[in-house]
Amino acid sequence: MRLPELRTGRLLLRPVVPEDLPVITRLIGDYDVAKMLARVPHPYSLEDARYWYGLNAACKEDGERAFAIDAGGGLIGVISVGSPAEAPEFGYWLATDQWGQGFMTEAGRAILAWLFETTQTLRVMSGALKENTASINVLKKLGFQDEGPYLLPIRSRNAELPGARVMLRRERFLAAAGTGS
Repeated sequence: MRLPELRTGRLLLRPVVPEDLPVITRLIGDYDVAKMLARVPHPYSLEDARYWYGLNAACKEDGERAFAIDAGGGLIGVISVGSPAEAPEFGYWLATDQWGQGFMTEAGRAILAWLFETTQTLRVMSGALKENTASINVLKKLGFQDEGPYLLPIRSRNAELPGARVMLRRERFLAAAGTGS
């Protein structure tokens, strides 16, 4: 599967490539990033990045559709929609020095618009730790609605922690974007 490059007002969203893996390793290796993500170990190694990349759509047709987020100076994070499924998982992370600038909401709108315009996906699932209020706010801004509490296994902490499970329906996103169905 060949993923497109998408441009927003401030960002280039492009397929993750093998050359990104050392930067991904360094940025996601920051414990403040890793401690909010379910499947990310800490410490995070280049081998971990290579394994994750092998699950990516760049490597297999039914892989995770992952995009590098670039604000003009190189990769600052990754945003993805899981493998094609009835309700793929939406996830993201951003380098700590980029937090609080609205990049994730901007990138999320672009990726979700691309997904709903190019696939028949009817709903997308996501979630965040209750303590990660910034991520929960991003999901709300994107139109995700609460599906209830759940325990999120956080590999870097070796613990299951309270999270919020959310869902976004295609028609809600398209109506908010003003594109109809």
